[in-house]
Amino acid sequence: MRAGRSCFLSMAWLAGAALISGCASLGAVREFAASSASMTGYHAVTDHYVSSADRQLADLPSDKRFDGTRKNLQRLKTVTAQDKATLHNLHATTTGYMSALAQLAGEDGYSIAPEIKTVSGAIQASDTLKINADHVSAYSNIAQRVSDWALAAKQARDVKKLVQDNGADMDKLLEAMQLATQAYGIVLQQEIQSYELVADYRQAQWAAKQPGDTGLTPERREVIATLLRRSAVSDIAAQQQALKAQQAAAAGVDRVRQAHQVMLKNVDRLSAKDVQVLLRQASSDLKSIRQNLSDL
Repeated sequence: MRAGRSCFLSMAWLAGAALISGCASLGAVREFAASSASMTGYHAVTDHYVSSADRQLADLPSDKRFDGTRKNLQRLKTVTAQDKATLHNLHATTTGYMSALAQLAGEDGYSIAPEIKTVSGAIQASDTLKINADHVSAYSNIAQRVSDWALAAKQARDVKKLVQDNGADMDKLLEAMQLATQAYGIVLQQEIQSYELVADYRQAQWAAKQPGDTGLTPERREVIATLLRRSAVSDIAAQQQALKAQQAAAAGVDRVRQAHQVMLKNVDRLSAKDVQVLLRQASSDLKSIRQNLSDL
């Protein structure tokens, strides 16, 4: 009896040790996935892009010389309003996937927040964002397989299965996010240029003498011009910060996709030392990028 019990306890201990070792060997996967889940939720950057047309329209003078610009901005407003749901669905789906991977790679290693775990709705193709039919199809494929990332993690039971089932389509979604964040940059740079033109126009308007404005003395004109310059400097500084945030988000998505491709390619050897080194480096890079994004 004692010998049998001792053998049973030894086997149980070995099984437990194997499980612990298995979790430990996927520590790099857990770190990378958790860092990625934190990185892919850059909603503030997306919302700043979506609201760009509204900000510019609100600041645009009524002068007819800006009519062409006004029409372009109204078109941009329509497009970004249509793209908003697509962009937020990309955030939720990629973040939920990475959260599920992190949870599978280590017990209680990372919890899946309720607001990001569900896959719902759809994404639409967008010429502005360069999101095409392949990206839409990849999202549809995932949505057909996954209604809830927590449930998908339980069904997959291990990282390898979840990556095998969803990794190729997820790579397409990460590509869509790369293209989208690049499009953000184009719009935000245009916003800065537009603002500078409007600021120059206002400065010129206040500097020009008009009939009937005899009460506006040179001193008062200078006060107004100074306030306009200070306001412009402050606004442009804020716009530059927003552009830096976009650039950080773009760099983060690029790094997530790059490392995810390594994981997908090496899905049968995730515990290999060279793979762990690459994933841990990616995790470190993402933490730095995320910190930079938070500091902006």
